Amino acid sequence: MITYPQLPWSAGDLPVRLRPAIEEYRNEADDARRLPQPLLDQLCAHGAFRLNAPRELGGFELPVASTMNLIEQLARIDGSVAWIVWNLNLGVGAAFLSERSVARIWSGGPDPLIAHSSQPGLLFKDVEGYHLSGEWKLVSGADSAQWFALLGIVMDEGQPRMTELGPDVRWCVVPRSSVAVHDTWHATALRGTDSNTVIAANVAVDNDMIVAPHAAARIDRPLFRVLITNQLTSGGAAILLGMAQSAIDEAIALVRTKKGLDGVALEQQPRVQGIVGQATARLGAARTFLLTTIGVLDAAATANRAATEAERGAVRGALCYAAETARAVLTSMYDLAGSSVLYESSRLGRLFRDGHAAAQHLILSPAHYELAGRTAMGLPGNDPAL
Repeated sequence: MITYPQLPWSAGDLPVRLRPAIEEYRNEADDARRLPQPLLDQLCAHGAFRLNAPRELGGFELPVASTMNLIEQLARIDGSVAWIVWNLNLGVGAAFLSERSVARIWSGGPDPLIAHSSQPGLLFKDVEGYHLSGEWKLVSGADSAQWFALLGIVMDEGQPRMTELGPDVRWCVVPRSSVAVHDTWHATALRGTDSNTVIAANVAVDNDMIVAPHAAARIDRPLFRVLITNQLTSGGAAILLGMAQSAIDEAIALVRTKKGLDGVALEQQPRVQGIVGQATARLGAARTFLLTTIGVLDAAATANRAATEAERGAVRGALCYAAETARAVLTSMYDLAGSSVLYESSRLGRLFRDGHAAAQHLILSPAHYELAGRTAMGLPGNDPAL
């Protein structure tokens, strides 16, 4: 099996190590609608895309909760960078793919950039093998990616093949050269995420480059016992919490110098103190809830037992609560700042826009509270992505 050495620092050092480069290129990324190559190079060199990769490939192999905590720390510096780090951290796939596939993907070094999308295309099987077709919108990091992990619905005689949980879906790993990337990311927020559209037209996919969401890992260690879908769905919530915390920090800095009509700094007003206090408390609760529920999945994997539907459903509820709380915190800090946030130079104004854009992600929809409620009551989740 192909191997790479470990990096000489811990993953927890990354936010401090990467902060100078992220801040240097933050505005350029916003203007270019993608992360500049020098910043991507820094992210790769420091192992930002190895958070969940196996140790044999030079990966950190972090527990899922630790990865979410780290991504939240990066989001405090910049939401777009954290979003790219989240969407291109697919080293975990090496534990599920064959050694032949791993050698193919990782042959160029320990940091292959693999973007993923859970919008389903169509996967057809014939005598020659599998072929993938479809259009995947909002694929973050699309132009920078060297590989794509795209979800496909297995078709059988023109209809989706069904399982007990719904359509039979598979992750298909395909090279950048086999798909087309269309420049559709002309957005008002999270501009640096390069979230363009990927199109596949009857792309051949090798059998050993296809992974079922509930497949057992080839490498049997705790991280790889956590279902892939549970690993890929929590990053958006962590990023939202990080941006909301940064908004609180920016608002505190602002009210220390901004004065009211009485000439006194806003930080001296009880009303302002109460708003900041409530936001801090709510955000802390949401962060603890998210990391605790994800930590339960990590603990189950360490004990070598399958997490229950109720435990996985609790995570889904935590995602909803994180998004709901972050939206409220971002709005309260925006309101607190008054007209200061209207200027292009306002960091708080950008956080408000980026945060609300991130909260639009489907996995963060309050509709998922229903699934959390069903599983809490012992009812079947009936969700193949759970």
